[in-house]
Amino acid sequence: MMRTRNLAALIACLAMGGLLSEHLQAWGVQGHRLVALVATARLTPAARANVEWLLPDTTLAEVASWADDHRVDHNATGPWHFVNLPLDATRYERDRDCPRQPGVSAGSRGDRWRDCVVDRILYNQQRLADTSADRADRAVALKFLVHFIGDLHQPFHALETARGGNGIPVIAFGSPECRGTAGAAFPCQLHGVWDSGLLAHRELSDAQYMAELSRQIMANGWDTQPVGTPDAWAIESHGLAKAALLPAKGEVNEAYYRAHLPALDRRLARAGLRLAAVLNQSLPRLPPR
Repeated sequence: MMRTRNLAALIACLAMGGLLSEHLQAWGVQGHRLVALVATARLTPAARANVEWLLPDTTLAEVASWADDHRVDHNATGPWHFVNLPLDATRYERDRDCPRQPGVSAGSRGDRWRDCVVDRILYNQQRLADTSADRADRAVALKFLVHFIGDLHQPFHALETARGGNGIPVIAFGSPECRGTAGAAFPCQLHGVWDSGLLAHRELSDAQYMAELSRQIMANGWDTQPVGTPDAWAIESHGLAKAALLPAKGEVNEAYYRAHLPALDRRLARAGLRLAAVLNQSLPRLPPR
């Protein structure tokens, strides 16, 4: 357990510093946990029983960052975490935005699923829902789904510009240097600020943040709104990322934080609500005894 936590902390630190490839960590560890916690509170009895059957002795929140750890030794899964929509995009276009797998021809049998987060959410939802599939395979699909739906709701996981903001250095709350969980300093960049910096600036525990998200969900009726589809979620994130763009050496200050805090909370809440809806739809019957 300690080794896994240390690895996760290292990954978060390197990702925010731009030392690993683009789009590695969305929301940081706390953000992914919050998405999973929102979803867990809204599972049907059948879906909850299936989650417990597929992931015995753990929870959705505890596996929410598993896909980032998994990527360290499985580089081919890297593109599954994001989708590169051009800055001027007005809609998701699969042929433009979701690359084919290496060596796969367009329209071939192997081209059914491609290498971007939109396709990989749909792919893993299908795997999870397949009751004839191996239990272990379905458990992996569940862990990917928990993470990828969170990823797609981080605005900069749907923007091509500057590698999703990874190539935009910023001054975060007065300093050009950010610090990871382990305390190491590294240059702040816009993607990393949205992954973890804005969440950390809020200084709320998981329980406190969950209470605030639950309040906002009820106050705004977000749980009564249509779930939508992954391609629509991508366009939502893309628009928010465009609105949050800064120039190189731009200021992430209190004014920026306050201006984008509503969007930050809304994305976390909606990711959790949509994750719950996907799991409830995919797991409608009780698991085998």
